[in-house]
Amino acid sequence: MGTTDRTKKLVNMLSELLLIMATYFFCGVIRVYLPYCRFFAYSDTVTFGYLAVLYAAAFVLINYLLGGYDSLKFAGMKKEVPRIVLCELLGCVAMTSVIYIFRLEQFSRLLLALTMVFSVGVLLVKRLVVSHFYMKYSQTKGHFNTLLVGAGAATARLAQSLLEDPEGELRYCGYVAEAPFEGMDGYLGRLNRLESQIRTLDIKKIIAMQQDVSEETLRLVVTAGEKSGAEVLLAPSFGAYLSSQSRVKLVGGFRTLRLSLFDTSDILGVHVAVTDMEKTVALVESQLENWRGEYICVANVHTTVTASEDEDYLKVQNGAVMVLPDGGPLSAYSRRHDFAEAQRVTGPDLMLRLLEISPAKGYRHFFYGSTEETLELMEKRLAADYPGLQVCGMVSPPFRTLTAEEDAEIVHQINEAKPDFIWVGLGAPKQEIWMNQHQGRVNGLMIGVGAGFDYYAGNIQRAPMWMQKCSLEWLYRLMQDPKRLFKRYFYTNTKFIWNTIFRGK
Repeated sequence: MGTTDRTKKLVNMLSELLLIMATYFFCGVIRVYLPYCRFFAYSDTVTFGYLAVLYAAAFVLINYLLGGYDSLKFAGMKKEVPRIVLCELLGCVAMTSVIYIFRLEQFSRLLLALTMVFSVGVLLVKRLVVSHFYMKYSQTKGHFNTLLVGAGAATARLAQSLLEDPEGELRYCGYVAEAPFEGMDGYLGRLNRLESQIRTLDIKKIIAMQQDVSEETLRLVVTAGEKSGAEVLLAPSFGAYLSSQSRVKLVGGFRTLRLSLFDTSDILGVHVAVTDMEKTVALVESQLENWRGEYICVANVHTTVTASEDEDYLKVQNGAVMVLPDGGPLSAYSRRHDFAEAQRVTGPDLMLRLLEISPAKGYRHFFYGSTEETLELMEKRLAADYPGLQVCGMVSPPFRTLTAEEDAEIVHQINEAKPDFIWVGLGAPKQEIWMNQHQGRVNGLMIGVGAGFDYYAGNIQRAPMWMQKCSLEWLYRLMQDPKRLFKRYFYTNTKFIWNTIFRGK
């Protein structure tokens, strides 16, 4: 967490501490003027002020532990109200415990009840107001380097609109097209320079006007955006007639739609693909040439929790062109968050599906990882199960860090074999780190499959289908190797449940 984030969290906590204390003293005034309560003196409220400090501190601490200060955004009434009430009740327990232990019977229970009721409303209003101004500030504080694609009258108008608003969110950096457009400034070259310009100019937004680009160009732009992490926006030619209720955004007076190859669900910071097996296979086939040198991760609870606690590993995961929901809880999480079509796609299953269609398609496969014995078993079984399959190489690396020379030799061996798919079975997180380090160095699409080699060779039995469908494959693995996996599963599964269910991340 950066210094700015820590400061925001600290200020947020301190403000709620002071608000609860202020509410307590305000309720002391109300109590004095309530009917039948005039015999209470305001001095009682001041005398027991230290109990208000305890109450407020307990509330803030519990809310902090529940993740209530992780963001300044208002999470909605359904989440905020129960969280505030729960923290209030636990704060009340802490306060009444002190009252009971030290026999402070003279403290007014009515004052405590008033404080609880009023502080719920005060805190809700505070969070709504802070969230409103935070979102408004967030939308205007940043500048996103923006690249336009295509050339034509509509694109020229958009470019002019962005240039006339230098203080706006989008900073115009130029346009790429097959040829310059008369009267339009900022020509950066042809479309074959798109990816290099995105990297050079640190482009965050790419905008295309539908009437000025072809469908083929649009596909190329979306692929480039997926690779670089830039957001791709399309201004449709019928934009003026779209309802404001649609998922549109106004950019320079034009309505735009966000384009991507697939939706992603943010799970503890990891951008997990919303997909199923059929969509994944179709997408991999269609993007194979564009994704050469890239990699696909298969994520489960263990890798997701690990990534959430390790910034470098999180970058490795999100640096993939796709992060597949290998673990059942990940696809279940996505379905609970409005992605009804999300399904589990495991690395071993994806490998088998692509192997199955490869003889007819002519795809070439390279296998990297596991032991020599396992690879030999795989080679025999592959020849029997998939006649005509092109296996162009198998390497079992040593179980140690490779020297630069050894690594260069393996890269050379892989590229000489000219594979379409490079299956990496090193186990997490080693395989994801290896793929990230070799991004752009090898000419095939790398896909991490974890224990996929051992499953296929028969070294490890996969869980029965009913356990896979019930997201219990991890339990079957645990029963097979409890000594190695118990600590990992206990920690990561508990952390995943805590963060996704109780903390609402």
